[in-house]
This record gives sequence, C-alpha cells and structure tokens, in this order.
Amino acid sequence: MKTLVSIIALVLCMTGLAIAQPQMEIIGGDTHNWGKVKPAQNPLKTTILVRNIGNEELHITQVRPGCGCTTAPLDKDKLKPGDTARIKVELNIGSTNGNLTKSITITSNDSKDRDRIYYLKAEVIRDVQFTPSQFFTFPELRVGETAESKITIRNTSKQPIILSDFELPEGVTLNAKQSITIKEGTSFDLVAKLRPLKKGYYNGEVKMKTSTEDYPTLSLPLYGNVQENTSPVYQK
Repeated sequence: MKTLVSIIALVLCMTGLAIAQPQMEIIGGDTHNWGKVKPAQNPLKTTILVRNIGNEELHITQVRPGCGCTTAPLDKDKLKPGDTARIKVELNIGSTNGNLTKSITITSNDSKDRDRIYYLKAEVIRDVQFTPSQFFTFPELRVGETAESKITIRNTSKQPIILSDFELPEGVTLNAKQSITIKEGTSFDLVAKLRPLKKGYYNGEVKMKTSTEDYPTLSLPLYGNVQENTSPVYQK
C-alpha cells in the first residue's frame, strides 16, 4: 500500500513538473495594421504588449526586426507569471507607395513557440507617384554626348499639383522651364538630359518645390557611369 501511494505521489509530482513552463501571449493578436497612412505620419508608431500566461518565468532573449527600417526596443526581458512587457515599435515607411508589410520576430524560452512573428501592415497613400523610380538612371553615358532619362510623375490627389523652382546640376537640362502643373488624375513625363564632360561615376540631383504636403521640396537623384568617348567624330 505504501508503495502504491509513493508511486502515485511521484507521478503527480512529475506531472506538475511537466506542465510548469513559461508561455508567451501577444495581447491583441499577432498583427498591427495602421490602415491608410500619409507620408507625413512617418515614422509609424505602436506598442506591442507581451504577457507571460505560464507558471514559470518567461525570458525574452531577442526582438529582431525584419529590416533596418523598423526599431523595437523592449522595456524588460524577464517576466514572472502574469507580468507584461512592452515593445515600442517605430516603422519608417521610406519611399514605399501602396501596401507595406514588415515583421518582428520575438524569441523567448516558451518551449511551445520559441519564435513568434509579429506583423506590421499599412497602406501608404501618396499624392505623387513616380514611375519607374524616384531617380533618373543613365545606363549609357559617354563623355561629350547627350543622354536622356525619363520619370513619369502621376498626380493621384484630388487637386492640381505644381512643380516649380527647379535647381539643376551643371550639364543637366529638363523639358520644363519655369513650372509644371499636373492636373488631378493625370501624369507628366519629366525628361532630364545630361551631357557629361569627364569619365567616371556621375552622381547629381535635380531639386524643385511642389505644392503638396508629401513633398514640399523634392529631390530626384541622377546616376550613371560615364565611359570614355572613342568615336572618331568626337571633338573635346
């Protein structure tokens, strides 16, 4: 009889040990969605609440953002049963236009789910969109020869947008002199022409003012690799 009681006690003890463990809960679910946002709201901010719903101390060993555009400091990394920690999140939307999804991995000693992934979502709405990119690229440049590159600027707002006060680097011209008015729902092809004077990597910038809150001032970089001109008709 004593042996049976001892066995039962041992089994109960072992069962208690088996279920004694930390367990992490992300309060509110595994996703935060800001919905539609404007560039003026950058950086986007929120706070993740993490709670230990287990019966042993929870250790958060790492909070790893999915990219360099996210920061996520943690206020404490050891949580007793019932304790809550806060992770303050800042997300830099950069030049994103449209849907944006990033993630944060939270690693702990929760044996059932050591790496929890938390998703950050938003839809970035901009008054101005650039195609194919927000910079001029010149794939083929030669000393003394004029090359051109185009950016299509689209007005997605509900009012006209004015581009003005252009500042151009030496050797660059635009198909715009004083100002450009882009009506709502329409686009304009901005063409930059460049005549480089020396060999090497070219890096410049076209600057202007706009009538939008998104871009009170706008800079459009110019990039290209200038090759020596071997043409027999080229005169320096």
